[in-house]
Amino acid sequence: MRRFAHFLLTTTCLGFAGIASSSAMAQSYANSQDISFEKDSLFSADEIQYDQQSDIVTAKGNVEIVQGERVLKADQVVYNVRADRITASGNIVLVEPSGEVLFADQIELQNELKTGAVNGIRILFTDNSRLAAGSAQKLDENRTRLNQAVYTTCNLCKEDRNADPLWQLKSEKVEHDKAEKTITYRNAVLEFFGVPVLYTPYFSHPDPTVKRESGFLAPTAFDSSFLGYGVSLPYYYVIDEDKDLTFTPTITTKEGVQIATEYRQAFETGDMVLDASLTYVDERTSNNDKTGDQEFQGHIRGVGQFDLEKGWSWGYDFFATSNDTYLDKYDISSEDTLTSTAYLQAIRGRNFGKLSAYAFQGLEAEDDSGETPLVPAWLEYSYVSEPNKYGSRFNFDLDGLVLFRSEGQDTNRISASAGWHLPYTSPSGQLINLDAKLRGDLYYTRDQLADPFDPNSDTSDEFTGRVIPSLSLKWSYPFVRQAGKVRQTIEPIVEAVWSEAFGSDDTPNEDSLSFEFDDTNLFGTNRHVGLDEVEEGIRVNYGMNFGFYGENGGYTSLMIGQSVFESNNTGFSEGSGLEQQLSDYVTRLEIQPSEFFKLTHRTRIDQDDFSFSRNEVDLFLGTDENWLNVSYLNLADDQVLTGIQSQHQIDLKGRVKFAEYWSTYGGYIRDLEDDGGSIEARLGIEYLDECFGFALEAKKTFTRDRDVEPSTSIGFKIRLLPFN
Repeated sequence: MRRFAHFLLTTTCLGFAGIASSSAMAQSYANSQDISFEKDSLFSADEIQYDQQSDIVTAKGNVEIVQGERVLKADQVVYNVRADRITASGNIVLVEPSGEVLFADQIELQNELKTGAVNGIRILFTDNSRLAAGSAQKLDENRTRLNQAVYTTCNLCKEDRNADPLWQLKSEKVEHDKAEKTITYRNAVLEFFGVPVLYTPYFSHPDPTVKRESGFLAPTAFDSSFLGYGVSLPYYYVIDEDKDLTFTPTITTKEGVQIATEYRQAFETGDMVLDASLTYVDERTSNNDKTGDQEFQGHIRGVGQFDLEKGWSWGYDFFATSNDTYLDKYDISSEDTLTSTAYLQAIRGRNFGKLSAYAFQGLEAEDDSGETPLVPAWLEYSYVSEPNKYGSRFNFDLDGLVLFRSEGQDTNRISASAGWHLPYTSPSGQLINLDAKLRGDLYYTRDQLADPFDPNSDTSDEFTGRVIPSLSLKWSYPFVRQAGKVRQTIEPIVEAVWSEAFGSDDTPNEDSLSFEFDDTNLFGTNRHVGLDEVEEGIRVNYGMNFGFYGENGGYTSLMIGQSVFESNNTGFSEGSGLEQQLSDYVTRLEIQPSEFFKLTHRTRIDQDDFSFSRNEVDLFLGTDENWLNVSYLNLADDQVLTGIQSQHQIDLKGRVKFAEYWSTYGGYIRDLEDDGGSIEARLGIEYLDECFGFALEAKKTFTRDRDVEPSTSIGFKIRLLPFN
């Protein structure tokens, strides 16, 4: 029977808990001057013996000593009170407050378990990494020095426990400093499968309790048609608890050195990220010919968001580059237009206000910086009242815009609207929504062209304005039926809309330059994306929703709809799908029987010949480890007047895990037009286990953009956990 007694040895402040097996033993505890009963610590064992003459306590069998968060277990523990020494032997386990576990053959500790010697030591850290040594000395409460030590994060081979791990670090002397949270090696050798590959006289890395520590990250080596052979070696520097910096030099054989940095900082009210790069290279023409001069090229990008009091916040997001093709050359971004913004906004209940500014940088060959707009101020405000007892609510919206160009038209706009919304649900389940709205717009333009399509036409400065009332009534009637484990739904939807613009027909168009009719904007009083273009006249939008929903979450849904206009003059451009009295049909089909399969098919079907003006398919098949994603898009070539370019391409992506730690991934994009061809192909193989990883990737681009020619690149990245 296990016996427990609470007591404290005065020289070590180490208490014991047990129950004496005889009155004589209990008496000897009580007569000892070195023993006092406390609850600071806990001691338990199958058998406890106390020799008053030598002042030695011996515990045998399932010995457990708990002092605070530190726990020592062993088969036998001998405590010499006078020498202030504890000797433990047999199946020793010492659990430290940090969570690491120490195993040993024999331990001799002093000074409240803080100093001493250990034989046959093995340490299991909180991240499952391991450190073993023939012997060790606990120099103080925080420092342990190990002799002839081996460190690894790899699991032992299940078939042969004595086999060398994938990698291990051997060292003559290793010191673990818990205060500094570092593990330091002297005369260390890195081995792979027992074969030495690297020697260093000194090496140090953070212990597993450290979440962030300065040091080199995983390097990347590559071979590129444009850059040549190259290597990137990032260095991560922890500046403080709230900020860090990553410095990445990239050395290439054809384009020299590129320097990239990323700075991150967290604040009590938000956070920010800033990244930039710079290189000094040969200047090239659009045909990729060297001019003989050299120039600096680079980029800068930053994102920040911060909270203020009572629902207020502010932030920014800026992105700029020195050359149109620089971001593509160094695989930084594939954006065609860079957008920078700064804003101040407030959200309170249902109400929203925002003041923002925008700047743009076009990277296409045809972009003209003089015609690129700058928006120094854009005000947006929205107020929505609380519903009254009938459920109706009022809303008020205000929009103010200041836009100018260094070459071309400048626009100032202020728009205000007031609306009323009344929802109603009939006893039979019919849903009816009535909306009424009145909007007014006032514009002042400078250098406005008399003919927007003729850049040489006369310009003028003028005020224009209009008033736009609108009224809509939307009805839907969802029917639901349970058929076994499947819930079936059918919902017809009909919406009648009237709106008209009274006033000037010569208002500018800055925010509605492109338009696409699809399932997302079938219903609504104005299907243009901005305020400058207005949908006018009487029209009826109608559609039907079908749904099948399984009890385990799988579902199939289908939506189909169309718009009917009162007049043949709809106001929409040729190719929009809304240019005739009867619009094209729009559909959306979603099939997801389980989380491993999802198909989305969206179309716009010409109402005359039932050809596809838009055909978009997105298919996902698989799990997180094995998956295939197929995206297909076909946009007809008759939509130029709507600002939509024709497009016909397929995009394939996938990943396959073919072994426990091995996976391969890839992607392929192809232009399916008659004069098209391959756009980009990518193929990679990756290995990642608990202690080691690498990736080998090949990428080929087939298109050309000025001085960026079709290229092939091969990259290699290695990871040695937990060092990177």
